[in-house]
Amino acid sequence: MGFRLRGVVRCGRCGKPRGIRHVCASRIGQKRRAHKVQSPVTWECSTCHRPRGLSHTCTVRTDFKSRRRKAAAERKRAEAKRRRQAAAERKRQRRRQAAAERRARDQARKKAAKTAARTRPPRPRGESHEPGSCGDRDCPAYRCRIYWQGMADCPGPHEGDG
Repeated sequence: MGFRLRGVVRCGRCGKPRGIRHVCASRIGQKRRAHKVQSPVTWECSTCHRPRGLSHTCTVRTDFKSRRRKAAAERKRAEAKRRRQAAAERKRQRRRQAAAERRARDQARKKAAKTAARTRPPRPRGESHEPGSCGDRDCPAYRCRIYWQGMADCPGPHEGDG
């Protein structure tokens, strides 16, 4: 709160402070008004710089509320972004864990199959013999009979008909 001295006399035409050498800048064709006399001392509010009276309410116009709303909205957006990122990270972790479990199951299955293959008895096969090494001329196997017939029919020096 401060006191301020102001000019005592103002021009009635242009409203500027009137001194000893005042030249009015208003139009010549205008109606002439009387000079106003103002009170030389005014009581001015130090916060809002308006004249203070009995019914003065100081209204400082700032952007504090709008800045506070913007900051709150920004915090809210940042929190939502952090939550989305955390949810995405949890999802990535679950996928990684599931992939690791699948790999472990596959490796265990392959290892079990390998050990089962090693311990499995060989597959039973029928009697396998070559017709030339059979030696039995009356062998019931078709291959052997054909072989011995061919040997008997061959004109060369074989063991067939000898």
